[in-house]
Amino acid sequence: MEIKEYSKKLEQSIGKKNSILSQLENRKKEKQSLEKLRSSLEIAQVFIQKVAKDTQQNLKFHIEDIVQLAIDSCFPGEYNFQVNFEIKRGQTEASLVFMKNGIPVDPVDASGGGVVDLAAFALRIAVWSLGKTDRVIILDEPFRFLSRNLHHSAGEILKKLSEKLELQIIMVTHNQEMEDVSDKVFMVKKEGLISVVKEIENK
Repeated sequence: MEIKEYSKKLEQSIGKKNSILSQLENRKKEKQSLEKLRSSLEIAQVFIQKVAKDTQQNLKFHIEDIVQLAIDSCFPGEYNFQVNFEIKRGQTEASLVFMKNGIPVDPVDASGGGVVDLAAFALRIAVWSLGKTDRVIILDEPFRFLSRNLHHSAGEILKKLSEKLELQIIMVTHNQEMEDVSDKVFMVKKEGLISVVKEIENK
């Protein structure tokens, strides 16, 4: 084999080596970029998890505060209401728990539907207050399962929530106790085929 052929093969080998070295350098740079990206993603993940946890905590306090206020108006000191967030099947779920003397209880079995009716109402108000809506809510015969002797207290909680959340409540009711805590009362009376609305004096 002549020297020219050896020289040619040597040059080809050097070329292949340089190409491999260049590819290796590019892979190193890609690896460094991917490591930086991974590091950034890990930081972002930690940040998102913290924001999610803080958001859940704020939601928990907001919902628990409103529902507990409503329950305490009629059942003072009897129940503690808790919202617990749990991750199930890769998704966050909220469980609502009633506690009595530190023990989870079924409020329906413990005191009938009254406390459930009250809590359900407060939950609707709490969820509503989280959205960007007009500050007006319309209710149709709320607290229908609540004992009559607790209706005045339930009316007071409506007033407190109205003031606390700067919320105007329009309510349809036949309940005198609810009328007593209202700012204005209107009577709707049907005369023939026409419904007549008349403001009545609220004592």
